[in-house]
Amino acid sequence: MLSKESITNRFGSRRGFFRHYQYSLQNKLGRYRSYKDIDWGRVERLVFVCKGNICRSAFAEAVAKSEGLNAISCGIDTIENAPANERAMSVAQKFGYNLVDHKTTPIQQLTFSQTDLLVAMEPPQGKFLEEHLGRRYPCTLLGLWFIPSRPYIHDPYDRSLIYFENCFHCIEESVYKIVSFIKETSKIR
Repeated sequence: MLSKESITNRFGSRRGFFRHYQYSLQNKLGRYRSYKDIDWGRVERLVFVCKGNICRSAFAEAVAKSEGLNAISCGIDTIENAPANERAMSVAQKFGYNLVDHKTTPIQQLTFSQTDLLVAMEPPQGKFLEEHLGRRYPCTLLGLWFIPSRPYIHDPYDRSLIYFENCFHCIEESVYKIVSFIKETSKIR
């Protein structure tokens, strides 16, 4: 049995713990298979999407840009030009990334292209993207590229420092995996 502290540190909260297992089971049953069907050769820009664009997607954008990729981030429920979360900036700095200049972007302000890959943090966000943008743009869940697969990355906002670090580790490793697929495909072309 996991202790409350262990659950908080690994999953962010009890809600994060239950959602992690709920979405992991759905993943094992094949529900998110379509999110892994990506034509990496067509991807020219990564669009990271989360709720507020102040923690997860902002960090993912910074990681992708540090690897030389064209990337942007946005929020489904955010205001324009807000800074990154203070703790997110601090933890990102520990990982070697700078979020000091980050400003939030509401998803409604972006123009999408057929060569974008939309990258959501949670299955409900992936569903939102499909419902509001149709299936015109390829979409994936970032945590599907983590080992072991983690289709749900709980929001670290207002969570423990340990969870923030665990969350950002998952994001960083997942972005690296996506980057490796894109770079490998570009070598083939």
